[in-house]
Amino acid sequence: MSNSYPNFDAKNSKVVSFSTETLKNRLNQLYQTRRHSQDAPSHDGLFEFLWDLKEKALLEGKSEVEVPASLLDDLENAYHAESGTGSRTRH
Repeated sequence: MSNSYPNFDAKNSKVVSFSTETLKNRLNQLYQTRRHSQDAPSHDGLFEFLWDLKEKALLEGKSEVEVPASLLDDLENAYHAESGTGSRTRH
């Protein structure tokens, strides 16, 4: 499991803290969208990267995880744009 996403610019991104449960719920919603779409985008491993961060936090028993806000927002926006539901960016 890698702790760095290759297309991520850490210097220009705001890091936000989410409860591990919130991140889990958001990723599970994206997973359902991805699972039901035959043409689900891969987004260059972004989903997998965030999923791994969530799994690591759960395994370590952390109640919060720090996530670059732009990564999760970009992933959610891309999935919802492709599924026709529009932007779902929220903080």
